[in-house]
Amino acid sequence: MTSTARTTDVAALALEYGDRVVLGTVRDVHTAVAHRVFGATRIVGSRVPEAIHDAVAGTVYGSLSRALRASGTAARSMAAHGVGAPVDGSRVGRQVRSAVNGLVGDELRLMGDPQAITMSLRRDGTDIAATPWKLRQAYPDATGHLVVLVHGLCENDESWLRRGPSATYAERIAADTEATTVLLRYNTGLDVSENGQHLDELLEQVVANWPIAVHRITLVGHSMGGLVVRAATNRATVAGHLWPHRVGDVVCLGTPHAGANLEKAAHLGSRVLGFWPRSTPFGTILDSRSAGIVDLRHGYISADEWEGQDLTARWGLDRIAAAPLPHAEYHFVAAGPVAPAARSEYLPSAHHFALLNHPRVGDWLVAWINAKPRQVRSLGS
Repeated sequence: MTSTARTTDVAALALEYGDRVVLGTVRDVHTAVAHRVFGATRIVGSRVPEAIHDAVAGTVYGSLSRALRASGTAARSMAAHGVGAPVDGSRVGRQVRSAVNGLVGDELRLMGDPQAITMSLRRDGTDIAATPWKLRQAYPDATGHLVVLVHGLCENDESWLRRGPSATYAERIAADTEATTVLLRYNTGLDVSENGQHLDELLEQVVANWPIAVHRITLVGHSMGGLVVRAATNRATVAGHLWPHRVGDVVCLGTPHAGANLEKAAHLGSRVLGFWPRSTPFGTILDSRSAGIVDLRHGYISADEWEGQDLTARWGLDRIAAAPLPHAEYHFVAAGPVAPAARSEYLPSAHHFALLNHPRVGDWLVAWINAKPRQVRSLGS
């Protein structure tokens, strides 16, 4: 048996979702339409045509479902015996895995699917354990200023390395500052609050085991990553952890602090589709989106905002304020006005993903990193 995610795992997942979501939706829509059509025959008292139709349709859909399930089971067995290339063996495979985690990552984790991503530091497309020896190996030129880049929904550590008109942020930071860039990858389908917990725990380990003493941390989050950063600082502060005292700057690039319009539209669409039997199955598809996506509707960062409630059926906006770190500078880069108390920069001509590698953002990052930070509370170390 192996826990390595393989291409056969991807095939199995596609077959399983093909059965449950695609075939299931087609069957449910067919059933709803047929019942409406056969309503006329019921009026005149004849149910024979409907009975024949239901028997044939049930046989056809049942056979297709059994075939898909059997194929999925076979693919899982092959993956468990090492058949299929490792998904992480190619950049495209890693991108596909990250996208799948964003869409259904919470379910992958519950299923114990090897495709579920565990948060980890990343370098050259591989996981780096936050142990003293592994960190010294991975970061031989480590400095005491960490710049942690946290990607967004369906992205991964390599999303920051996309080529644009200028050098990547990691390249700019290495060339123009005395800081060390740290990349990570995580399952973006999980609740933002849970990923915030994982980031808190990871940074506590990194700071404790870093090759030299860490005196400053700059946190940079793209889209959902900005919410995860805020969730991590909130949880760490409540837990009394030490690393937040070293945070000098928090940078949010295109982060939907007040909620993402696309997720709000998906939520409204699923509610509207649920009004009619023939469209309800399509609403069910929308409702199958991951917990991480649902959190984006209002920018949730704390479990207190959603725990014990059915968020797929909830429309209201109930927010719990998360206090910012008092000693840190907050910088928001967006296409429109954001928080008036923060330092905001506007790039109305830049699309959402351009913020992963934009020359003006690179200039701002270098300037913020090189600026003298506010006085950080002494920890006696």
